[in-house]
Order: sequence, then C-alpha cells, then structure tokens
Amino acid sequence: MVVLAKEIMLIRDYKQTDRNACLNIFKSNEPLYFAPKELALLENWLDAKDKEEIAYQNNLEEHFYVVEQSSKVVACGGFYVTHDKRVNMTWGMVENSHHKKGIGKHFLLHRIDEVKRFYPEHSISLDTSQHTYKFFEKLGFVVTKTIKEGYGKGLDRYDMTMK
Repeated sequence: MVVLAKEIMLIRDYKQTDRNACLNIFKSNEPLYFAPKELALLENWLDAKDKEEIAYQNNLEEHFYVVEQSSKVVACGGFYVTHDKRVNMTWGMVENSHHKKGIGKHFLLHRIDEVKRFYPEHSISLDTSQHTYKFFEKLGFVVTKTIKEGYGKGLDRYDMTMK
C-alpha cells in the first residue's frame, strides 16, 4: 500500500469484476493515448484474464493488476513473460482524471519490482506513444525504435527497454 496525496493506493490482482472499470479507464484515455481500434485488443486481453487463460500463445505467463483509491479502480496494467527471457509491460493506464498524481509512477515501479523479484534475469521492455515516452525515460527506459503512426493516425509507437 502507498499513500499518495493523503489517499491510500492499493495495488491488487485483477478480478473479473474489474473489467468494466478497465474498459472505462481505456475510454477515458482515447484518442490521445490509445487509438479506438485498440479497444478490441484490450477486450481480448481481459477475456483471457477473465477465463484465467494466457491471451497470447507466445507468452509463458501474464500478470495483470488494478490500482484502487477510495474503493474505486483508477488504474490497470500488467506484464507478460516470453520464452526468450523478456518481460513486456502491457496495458498500463491511469483514468484520465487521475493523471499527474503519482499513480502511474508508483504503479509502474510496483510492476518493475514484481518483475525483478520473480524474473531477475529477464529484460524489461514496453511500447508507448509520443505522448508518454518521456514519462518512461524518467523511470529508466530508453527508446530503441520509433514507428510513425505505429498505432494509427496521429499515434506514433515508441519501443523502449529498461537500461
């Protein structure tokens, strides 16, 4: 548990009852941070989580969490582990009205700590847009590749790895 601005931030495993909150968090961040066409990909990920299955065949394991404040889910995100000793952060997002309050930073650091604790020999990577890559740079990630409009019109993709 972390206290941010006098509010307790609880990070816990995702449950099926969190699904609508996660979808609403996504919708609060489109179209600036997510392309609308990505919603189907998130739904696929959540379908697998709801069935306690692996969403992507190439993954060994997948972990997904939510952040609660005042009993409300305000963020979600996770990571997946690949066969080639890589971990990729995925679907990390904070409800738009909760941006710039430290939630995203603490939540990402929590996920990184989980990776280091359970998969210390694995490298950590992620992909994000031009709107958020600077946030990840401040937390130790470096850009390895950019793809103009890699997510869709107006959304460039930045592939990053932890130094």
